[in-house]
Amino acid sequence: MPKHIVRLLALLVVLALMFVGGKYFFTPKSFRAYGHYRAASVEEIAVVKPRIIDAASFSAVYPKEYATWSENIHQVVQCQACHMATEKLSDRAGGPAAHDQRATKALPIPRDSLKLCVECHQKIAGRPASMPQIDVVSHTQGKQCTACHNPHSPLFSPAGAPVALASSSGGTGDAAAGKTKSALCAACHGPAGVSAVADFPNLACQKEPYLTGALTAYQSGTRGNAMMGAIAKSLSKADIRNLAAYFAGLSCAR
Repeated sequence: MPKHIVRLLALLVVLALMFVGGKYFFTPKSFRAYGHYRAASVEEIAVVKPRIIDAASFSAVYPKEYATWSENIHQVVQCQACHMATEKLSDRAGGPAAHDQRATKALPIPRDSLKLCVECHQKIAGRPASMPQIDVVSHTQGKQCTACHNPHSPLFSPAGAPVALASSSGGTGDAAAGKTKSALCAACHGPAGVSAVADFPNLACQKEPYLTGALTAYQSGTRGNAMMGAIAKSLSKADIRNLAAYFAGLSCAR
């Protein structure tokens, strides 16, 4: 047999032995125990701490901010959505103590709220009408969003005064005017929109489009209720928008 063929066969044998040896020595022992993956990886993944922890973990460090956030319309937005854009709180190897330590770490403060807020609130044709939307240039006039809005409760200013909710349909509701008008609703639905009577629904924290639609339906008679129909008929369209804006910004807490 020619020498070059012998050399080629020897090389193939060496490569085959290297492949078999590598597969034997480098393949994890738990591979294929339960299928085409490492069985040991289940336990490894289970002990990994999440990169993002829940908002309640920050309640002890930021009690005032957490209380404001958790009782208002922005509670659907987790802390990390705004605060973690520049920094990740992660500890993939730590135990419970490390998890607690991450929760006490100071959150980075977003400096450019104008750039951040418009990620959700810039007026876009395909965005649901129920999402508050703005024309960035005309609405902000170059100012930061936090100059007028409390970022944890955007229906109120940093000083605590009600702020009208931007709306792309039906005009803008005035929460301050709605608060004045809400005396009509207090007897049944509570002064803060949380009813003490089980048969009467809470109005606080309801979505603004729902409240506007419900009052409009009572006013037109398409939704039947003698008491609500009489009250709704005494309201103007502006009153309905204002009441909806006010109750939508209230806390759901009882």
